[in-house]
Amino acid sequence: MLPKIHLFNPGHETAIFQGSINYTPPTNVQRMTRELAYLPLWYAEPEDFLFTEEISPSFYTSLPQELKPFPSILSRKDIGDKMKMPPTLEASPWGLSPQSCHFFEKIQKSTSIHLSIPTWKNEYKQLTSRETAVKCLEIIRHILPNIIPLPAPTKICKEIKEIEKYLILQEAPFILKTPFSSSGRGLHWLFDKTLTVKDRIWIEGAIKKQGCITIEAALDKQQDFAMEFYSNGKGDVTYQGLSVFGAGERGAYSGNILGSQNYLERYFLENFGDTFQKIKEAVENSLKQIYGSNYIGYLGVDMLVYRDRQNGDLAIHPCIEINMRYTMGMVALRISEKFLSPLAHGEMHICYESKDGEAYEHHHFMERNYPLKIENGKIKEGYLSLCPVTKETRYRAYILVS
Repeated sequence: MLPKIHLFNPGHETAIFQGSINYTPPTNVQRMTRELAYLPLWYAEPEDFLFTEEISPSFYTSLPQELKPFPSILSRKDIGDKMKMPPTLEASPWGLSPQSCHFFEKIQKSTSIHLSIPTWKNEYKQLTSRETAVKCLEIIRHILPNIIPLPAPTKICKEIKEIEKYLILQEAPFILKTPFSSSGRGLHWLFDKTLTVKDRIWIEGAIKKQGCITIEAALDKQQDFAMEFYSNGKGDVTYQGLSVFGAGERGAYSGNILGSQNYLERYFLENFGDTFQKIKEAVENSLKQIYGSNYIGYLGVDMLVYRDRQNGDLAIHPCIEINMRYTMGMVALRISEKFLSPLAHGEMHICYESKDGEAYEHHHFMERNYPLKIENGKIKEGYLSLCPVTKETRYRAYILVS
């Protein structure tokens, strides 16, 4: 195994849709990329490297000695120093896209170091689309026809009249989704069966821009969660672990629960028993069929527990969305495995403050009030920032353990 050089490049789904090697993310995504650049530090291996445009030596040296060693941090200046580098590094972006592949190609050319860079394939675009999640769900339905009492299947629509037909046949509310978006973006809610002028404008604009949209019945959500997998590109997909997270009413990510897999699985095993394992196996099987021989990397399958509106029973939707990349759930999973005491649990949060100085104040408030306690090289309780925080920081990533 080659040591990796990690890059945090959120919002890569839009980069894939645009298809340009010179894609420029929106200003807010550029800021997130810059301020949360250290996130791979928490899932990378000690022999790996993390690339960031802005190095924060004070943050790196302030990390608890008991949790070290961490991957090395590299800037453009450092990566050009062959004395500090191994012979070959494997390029490992957060999300694979033409832009991220080109980024590493430019690094390789400008520094003359040897990088093993993933090859972008045209079929990756379709694999990233929400349309592929719909295909996976169809396979899961076929494998477990009597176990998953889902509402009407998600429909892919290329014309507004297809949406109007779906509205007539199904019960409100509904969610419309663009194929290339994630983390609560690209969603539009319909709370009744009549399309307003605003709804029509959104639908027509989304179809014109991305070619189609999906529509599905909104469910009575009780709990968001995900299963994390790894595809080796040779036909095998392996389960990595469970991710339990929070999302707002409109789908935006709010944070992950930290803890052992036994702790995270307890709720699901108590409510679903053997069905939970069968769903895990069916999802893994569907991913093998679609991704197993085509893609090397991580896959996060978003799911949810919902309450059936007809009989009030709890049920699992096994495939809301597939993230063909690292995910916040994978970050939380690795933090729980590598850095938490066995009986400790807590939360990981990604938050945004609208004014300069607010994140900085909140950071120091939590440092004072929730001091970090480490025992036998593992976090027992307290607060820890996962990325540098300055007076200009808006995006903040942290854990709070109890």
